[in-house]
This record gives sequence, structure tokens and C-alpha cells, in this order.
Amino acid sequence: MSAAVYFLPLLMTTELLCGIAFVSGRFVPLAAVVIFPVTLNIVLFHVFLAPEGLPIAVLLLLANVFLAYACRQNYRGLLTAK
Repeated sequence: MSAAVYFLPLLMTTELLCGIAFVSGRFVPLAAVVIFPVTLNIVLFHVFLAPEGLPIAVLLLLANVFLAYACRQNYRGLLTAK
């Protein structure tokens, strides 16, 4: 990861912007979609490499799934077949 010098700043910026969106209540459905792969990666990291942090990681994943479920009406246009 050190060879890709752009990755960690991009990841931290993404997390910061999604956190601001969650706290401000603006663009929450978009932030939930953008942050989901990051949350899933955190859970998988703790499942396979560091199981001691798994409870908090699962809590984060459940919070993200809850937000996606709460905003499900905003995703209908994306998930309908045409």
C-alpha cells in the first residue's frame, strides 16, 4: 500500500466526507453507498486477520445496513430493471 501513495489520503478523505454527510444529514443515501465497501473491507479484515476487533466492525456494518434500509426509497430507481 505504500507504493500507491494516493490510496490512504483518498480513503481518509472519503471517510471524512461521508462522516460529515452523516452528521449533517445531507446526502445520507449517497454516503451510505460510498462508505459501504470501506465498511465491508473493515469487517473482512477483522474476520480474517484481526478477530479481536470484530464486534466493533460488525456494529459498523449493521449501522451501514440500517442506514441503507432506512433510505431504501431513494435506491428504488437504481435497483429497478428496465
